[in-house]
Amino acid sequence: MRRRQFLGLISGAAAWSRSARAQQANISRLGSLKLTEPNGKPVHINVAQITYIRSDTQVSGANAELGLASGKIQGVQENVDEVMRLVTVGQRGEMSWIKLTEPSGLLIYVNVSQVTTVRFDSQIPGTNAELGFASGKVHGVQESVDDVMQLIAAIARQPGKPP
Repeated sequence: MRRRQFLGLISGAAAWSRSARAQQANISRLGSLKLTEPNGKPVHINVAQITYIRSDTQVSGANAELGLASGKIQGVQENVDEVMRLVTVGQRGEMSWIKLTEPSGLLIYVNVSQVTTVRFDSQIPGTNAELGFASGKVHGVQESVDDVMQLIAAIARQPGKPP
């Protein structure tokens, strides 16, 4: 291969690489939330990985608990309302959340894109429906399966609406 052919090949590849990167700019990038762990350290969490947000937490020093797609639990100092405000502002309605009630009567926000199953035959006391998440975790809620499915269907008809 001659020098000119080689340089032409390299410059063509570089131009293709630049155009490929320019096309990727249109891809919707999911944001992350900057929150505070119970020990005071900042933590950045990818919003798409959050399966649920609730105030009924067992994490010492935390005001809210975030369930993650990995199955892990993340406690944060921020309260549930503040976390949900950050989620909806940061995502501009690109993700869909529904508000449900835990068996204890407390509210839980659920990321619909992480829900894999909604079952009526739950073994969790005090629940009428059981939600299965992509992480493999399950969570019981007071709402019936029909109520949960209606909320999910309403989100599907009107994407981008806050919970």
